[in-house]
Amino acid sequence: MKRLLISLSVLTVSLFLIPASGLAQSKTAAQPTSEQSLQELVAEVRQLRATLQRMNAAAYKGQVMLERLKLQQEQVTHLSRELRDARDNVSDLRAQQTKMSLVLRRVETDIQRGLQRDDERANVKGEIDMLSQRQHQMMMREAQLSHELAIGQSKLNELNSKLNMLLENEMSPR
Repeated sequence: MKRLLISLSVLTVSLFLIPASGLAQSKTAAQPTSEQSLQELVAEVRQLRATLQRMNAAAYKGQVMLERLKLQQEQVTHLSRELRDARDNVSDLRAQQTKMSLVLRRVETDIQRGLQRDDERANVKGEIDMLSQRQHQMMMREAQLSHELAIGQSKLNELNSKLNMLLENEMSPR
């Protein structure tokens, strides 16, 4: 009977101790899980912060590039207008030169007939020379503007490419 009593008391004590030790183990097991979850959350917040900083930097770069793109576009538009005006001026000067050449022939014919004086021919030739010089200057200006426009267009294309690359890099998943 004593043996039974001792066995029963050992069994009762062990029943109380086993759940207590299991509870202690579950507390220690739960603790690393909650700490691990906390560490995972901290890591995720850090990743989000880094992503947000990267996105803000990309937005700033994009805004700067857009402003540069607008400025370059305005410059290209201005140069295009100037080039068009220079070409129109060259065309007008050619037309005026053609008219003055016809006037010179008519004046020479009138001089041969005795209807006009020789000094009129000199005046017309002087005007033709002046038109020729202006035409030459305008053609030089046209060439210069054409060159500047090509450079400006190249810069515009380069900025556009950089902006496209920035967009592609930021839109691609990481």
